[in-house]
Amino acid sequence: MGKVSSPEQKAFLQHWHNNFILKLHDRDICLIRKTAKYYLQYRRADTLSRLKGLLGEVEKVNLEDTERTIASYLAYSATRTVNMCITSALRDLWIRREYTIHLGDDIVGVIDVARSVPYYPFYYASLLPNLKMDELSYLSYIARKVMKLAIERLENSKVIPFPFFKEMKKEIKRLRQKLELLPSPSSPLVSDSSPDWLKKAYFAYVIAEKPTVGVRDQGEKIGVKLVLSKLYELFVYMLVARVLESSGFSLSIDEGSIKVKDANIVIIFNAPPSGTDVIERIDELDPNKEINYRIRGRPDISIRYDDRELILIECKYSEKPSYITEGRFKVMAYTYEYGAGASLLVFPGIGEGVKSEEEFGTLELYRLMGEKGWVDIRLRDGRKIYMVKVDPLEDTNTLLNRMSQVLLSILSIKRT
Repeated sequence: MGKVSSPEQKAFLQHWHNNFILKLHDRDICLIRKTAKYYLQYRRADTLSRLKGLLGEVEKVNLEDTERTIASYLAYSATRTVNMCITSALRDLWIRREYTIHLGDDIVGVIDVARSVPYYPFYYASLLPNLKMDELSYLSYIARKVMKLAIERLENSKVIPFPFFKEMKKEIKRLRQKLELLPSPSSPLVSDSSPDWLKKAYFAYVIAEKPTVGVRDQGEKIGVKLVLSKLYELFVYMLVARVLESSGFSLSIDEGSIKVKDANIVIIFNAPPSGTDVIERIDELDPNKEINYRIRGRPDISIRYDDRELILIECKYSEKPSYITEGRFKVMAYTYEYGAGASLLVFPGIGEGVKSEEEFGTLELYRLMGEKGWVDIRLRDGRKIYMVKVDPLEDTNTLLNRMSQVLLSILSIKRT
């Protein structure tokens, strides 16, 4: 990309960097590497923040270099994003045109009646399209950069093709064709006032060029993010499955769920448990209205066993005391919303920054966990809330052993 040449753009980029960029730390890299055993693909969507694959959908790929494959995917996604941006740009500039006023005695373009009346019959006010060719040339520059990047990373996949290899080739071909519709490129100037399609294309390129960073979708903030919190949820989901597998069970993997053969156990990923919630209706609305479904809590992982019994798991990929404390109360709310016999709050640890009595209480519970790595809170009605440390930096076998102690005791399964 060209050098930043204006104070406005410098301020824009600094603001974007401060508010959007997330650097990968050691724990993040460890999480990615451990989850990469079940390589993640993503949903076909305008942004990259939605996971496509659960354990049953993804291909098991032996990745020598996880970061390289993620980088290739980001280049593929950037290519898709830029293709959509070009389509949006051409639509905006040729269908939803912006106009400038032209006064003259000849009719040129579209007559602006309101502005013509004061001058009639001597002059007409015409509206002429303002095509913003500069911004199209900026988009042309970004598109060429993205295509070059995508081609380079496509070459890296020829030895062991990644799952989106064919789709990436198609997107590159489309981009090559779309480039013929754009003017000659010029080094881009991007600011807050730039069209959404230009900002979106620019962000996609910056992120694809530096795959160790990401952007979260928040309101009007356009971008992509390698969603580490979702990877963490999937990592815990994988641990739960492996705990049962190591206990001698065979697993049947479907979309969004895992059925444990020879046992009445189903593991559900990222969906509200059905048939057990306490919500009956909202005001006088039809109980079948979709809003009744939308307002339910969505535990990250649910384990149904013995037909009606339920275990809920909430994952918090953070060390902030406030966030873990929020999770502690959230998991208790889920427990009663769905009538679960036991619930787990899973998190990697707790850092500094305790500000309230509730947060101090959470810190004390964390200290009680000690080397064991978990603690249970027994409620008067017989239910239990477990706080369990699952840090990707720890050895996987240590994590499996810890999860086994908790889960198998609840399920009354003897460890093998």
